[in-house]
Amino acid sequence: MIVISNQFDRLDEYIAEAALGNISWSQSLKSMSEIVGAEAMTMDLILGDGQSITSLGAYGFDQAVVDAYAEHYAQVDPRLEYVQAYGKNGVIFDDEIQQSSLQGHNSEFWSWLETANAPRNAAVLVLPCVDNARIVMAVHRDKSSSSQNGLMGFFTEFYHKFNMVNSMLRMDIRNGGATDRPFTPLRNIDSFQLCVDENLMVVDAGGMTRYLLAMTGLARLGDEGQLGALPADFQAALMNVLHNLPPHDSTPLAHKGDLTDSVVHISAVVGEDSTRLASITVTYVRHPAEPEKVFMGAFGLTRRQAELLKFLRHVYSLDDAANLMSISKNTARVFLAQIFDRTKIRNRIDLLRLADRFS
Repeated sequence: MIVISNQFDRLDEYIAEAALGNISWSQSLKSMSEIVGAEAMTMDLILGDGQSITSLGAYGFDQAVVDAYAEHYAQVDPRLEYVQAYGKNGVIFDDEIQQSSLQGHNSEFWSWLETANAPRNAAVLVLPCVDNARIVMAVHRDKSSSSQNGLMGFFTEFYHKFNMVNSMLRMDIRNGGATDRPFTPLRNIDSFQLCVDENLMVVDAGGMTRYLLAMTGLARLGDEGQLGALPADFQAALMNVLHNLPPHDSTPLAHKGDLTDSVVHISAVVGEDSTRLASITVTYVRHPAEPEKVFMGAFGLTRRQAELLKFLRHVYSLDDAANLMSISKNTARVFLAQIFDRTKIRNRIDLLRLADRFS
């Protein structure tokens, strides 16, 4: 009997398990390192043109170095500009790049690189994720011990398998996930769009916009459909697009919230009745958080209301949820009525579907 084995057979499994949040990306990278013969691997999420950089996972590096690179040094790494120029392709980092004219810039970074156990020469794959979010995977290994062809084969397989898993997750209408785990599944990376007029009235938005705006901390949507509680820089950028003639400053805005990091793009468009509108695209990554905190941020619930909603997702009746919370059924009924009022939803089935969407 002849058995034909493919070294990439289990790559789907490693990607899917991390994409679903069943394991961390660091655990997935450790398994993948054996396939490609890597001494170390890193995976970062880039929103915009470097406005927000999040470490998704690393193998073979000290966590302190990984955190420093993601939070600060990646912002000034001159090689990052080289990566951004090839947003949908693999890019090779080697000695030639380090010794090139780039080294004359950002001396702070090069000094740190010389003293830290940090990513140096690496083969880097850049993948589109959703909207302007990109995944950057770096494979660090002794080039003298393995062929470049094997590495390119791994990158090709990873590129196609990652995109396949990501596409399947985007088709899941529930789009739920275990946000209370300390991981960042692909479902936690997403985007949404809306349009507003000169009075900050929303004229074009999806059904989840009210909750997504609140979750990202960018605005609260009033009962009449008007944006409120906007951060100062976000409001100033909107006013610039709505009230000034083009061209506009197209620099994306980066916003860090309690539940998400996001990057906002704003552009001027013309409505059906020739009115001036601002088109807003938000790309965000959700931080791992307990369901109660997500419900409080996205739906504006109190802690106890959020706890009731969490329990209602796992028990059969309101009585069961009340017992788990050690409250009376009447108190649970009051909390449930308040939840309906806050979420603008009128029946329990739709409420639980909404909770699943965000939990």
